[in-house]
Amino acid sequence: MEKKGVGRPRDGNPEETRREILAAASEAFAAAGYVGATTRAVASRAGVNVATLHYHFGSKEGLYRAVLEAAGRGALPTIPPGDAPETVARVVEALFRFGEERPGLARLALLDALAGPEGGPGPGEERVAWAAEALRPHLGGADGADEARVVVVLVDAAQATSPAPSAAAGETSEAGNAGIHPPERVRRAVVAAALRLTALG
Repeated sequence: MEKKGVGRPRDGNPEETRREILAAASEAFAAAGYVGATTRAVASRAGVNVATLHYHFGSKEGLYRAVLEAAGRGALPTIPPGDAPETVARVVEALFRFGEERPGLARLALLDALAGPEGGPGPGEERVAWAAEALRPHLGGADGADEARVVVVLVDAAQATSPAPSAAAGETSEAGNAGIHPPERVRRAVVAAALRLTALG
C-alpha cells in the first residue's frame, strides 16, 4: 500500500485552498476566539484535512496571525484638521466605515484583546496608531495611544454587538459580505462616549 505524503496540499489551486482556509478560520475565530476555535473545526469548515491546514499556515497560531493580518488590512483616510470634537467624530466615523467593509474585524479585535495569544500585534494596533496621530494635536503633548485605544474599542464594541442587515436589505460590503451598520443613534453615542472618555469633549 502506497503511503500518502503527510502535510502536502490537496490537489487544485494552492492559493484558492489558502483563501478557503483563511475564510473558514476567520469565521471560527470570530465565533469562538483563539482558545475556542480548533484547527480540526477550521479544516472541516474549509473542506480540507488538518495536515493541509498546517502545510499552509504552520500552526494554529500561524493561522490566527494570518487571519488577524487579513482582517485589519487596508488604508484609513487622512483626517483633515478641525477642533477636538470634530476630529473625534471624524475618527469614529472613519473607523465605522473601515469596520463595515470588514465584518469580522470588530469581534476578532475584541476577542484577541481578551484572550489572544501573547506576541504579535493585534488587529487593532494599526487603527490605534492611525487614530493616535489624528488625536495628538489636541492632547497637549501626549502621544494619544491611550485615547486612541479607547476610541477603537468603543467602535469595535458597537460594531460587534450590532446585527448584520438582512440579505433582503441588499446591503453588502465591497468584499461581498454583509456589512455591519450600527444605527445613527449608536454612532452618535459612540462619539459622545469617546469625547467624554478621552477628555476631548
